[in-house]
Amino acid sequence: MGDDMEFVPWKIGEAYFPQRRIVFTSIELEGGINNIVEVLKALSERNIDILSCILQAHPDRALVQTTLFLDLTEVKREFREIESMIRSIPYIKRMELLDLPLTHGEARLVVFTLEDIHHLFEMLRELGDGGLAIMYHMGYRAGRALAKRISPYFKDNKRSLMYTLLYNESLGHGRFKLEEYIERAYCRVVARELSECLEVKSDKPNSQLFRGILAGCISELWGEEVEVRETKCVAMGDPYCEFEVEIK
Repeated sequence: MGDDMEFVPWKIGEAYFPQRRIVFTSIELEGGINNIVEVLKALSERNIDILSCILQAHPDRALVQTTLFLDLTEVKREFREIESMIRSIPYIKRMELLDLPLTHGEARLVVFTLEDIHHLFEMLRELGDGGLAIMYHMGYRAGRALAKRISPYFKDNKRSLMYTLLYNESLGHGRFKLEEYIERAYCRVVARELSECLEVKSDKPNSQLFRGILAGCISELWGEEVEVRETKCVAMGDPYCEFEVEIK
């Protein structure tokens, strides 16, 4: 995925820390969880400071996802060279490195456990249709804002969407695959282990937050409002969640 990324210069005026060069990267690693230690060590040896790290792994999988905020202030190299340097670290299968301006607070990730998330979602569901609408629109605004920020860094909308899925996967929201994509017409996304649907039983599709994220992201990328339908859902007993996207 990363080979098609285009670099957009660092926007000093929009940065929370204008004196620092802070970037974030989503990485997929091979070989199990222990290899993340080697990656972190390799970054440190290259004078790349690690500000924040979130890791997702499972004992039955060979791949590990991680999202890192990095401080490149003391790294006196061009962005492309830094990207190649990180890619040369063993065990990295996929990587996206984005030089995004930070506009809100510190460069950090705030983590909730899956149990915490379920308590939050349960409370919103108890509010009825109003609570479900809140979840959807929370996702919609987050997805639209992310797409607006990252789309200038990629050559086309499909790559932007694929990065969005990788980013959400590395944060532990689920495992995502873009199964079909027709520009400004239709796409289909399969989500396995979607966090908001795990351990939930329902007679109708359950996802509101991720459905909203997809709707906001793709509406921003395509420049038109889209409708996202969850056609399969693990909460209903399906083996995975599936989302179809079309122009309204």
